[in-house]
Amino acid sequence: MNPELEALILADEKVSASKDKEAENCLLVFESLLDKVMERQPKMSRDIVGKSMVKAHRKWALKQDCKPPAIPAKA
Repeated sequence: MNPELEALILADEKVSASKDKEAENCLLVFESLLDKVMERQPKMSRDIVGKSMVKAHRKWALKQDCKPPAIPAKA
């Protein structure tokens, strides 16, 4: 996964998981990361970045569900 996209997803998750003052700070971090991405990708809209985040997060979550257990079962 693209490191910038991953950072945005993780920052967005922190916003969703936090409350009150912490949520405000997390939102500022997320918005800052998003602004940096938008500066480097001027032809991209915020909507496209948002959709890319959702798509990448879904793919990642599906891969997590399909992973075999880390410890093999005893025979």
